[in-house]
Amino acid sequence: MIADYFWKIIFAVLVIVGFVHYKDWRDQGKKYEANVATIAELLDHSKNAEPFNDDEAVSRTLQCMYFLRKIEEHKGETFSIDKIFEAAQEESNNTKVVNNLLRDAFRKNYAIAKEFGVLDDEDAMSSLMDGTSTLIISGPWKGEELVVGHYISPSINDTISLHLANRLLLPKSVKLAMQFADITNDVKERADRLKRAGILDVGSFDSIKQQYDTLRELATRNN
Repeated sequence: MIADYFWKIIFAVLVIVGFVHYKDWRDQGKKYEANVATIAELLDHSKNAEPFNDDEAVSRTLQCMYFLRKIEEHKGETFSIDKIFEAAQEESNNTKVVNNLLRDAFRKNYAIAKEFGVLDDEDAMSSLMDGTSTLIISGPWKGEELVVGHYISPSINDTISLHLANRLLLPKSVKLAMQFADITNDVKERADRLKRAGILDVGSFDSIKQQYDTLRELATRNN
């Protein structure tokens, strides 16, 4: 009798513990799905859903950093931006090629955010959640404002200044310097990828390429 009662208690405890773990696993799964859906919504560039001004483009970029970090906290070593964007594609109105460009841009931005220590700082994370800029926590630019610049500066071409595939996390001083930078081969190659994705129109790409070719020709003459 006592033995039967004992095993019934053990069984009941195991059932309760198992249910608690299952409920936690289910809730974590729902949080992951919700975070992925939020990222897909923030990155939506379909008609009438794209950022309508620079402030919104900046806010969306920073908020994505926050939600990516929340996913990494849940996933741990299995965290993968590739898998997140693959899952987000199911929720997204973007084409796959646009989504891939966004994935590459945000992989770079997430690495920058990590390098600058903002993903492990409570105050910085709070700012990212609100979509507002924060101070850099670590590295050579420690204490400087972290802002959202551009891969291709609006001074070179302003038709894609609001597209999140063209946004890049930078220290404020670097962003200011890049506004007056010449067109590099990296800029030309990114412009080509944006053109092939249908983000940058052919005329704008041709203009960027012509500027690049002119600068290269002038550099060759000077040498």
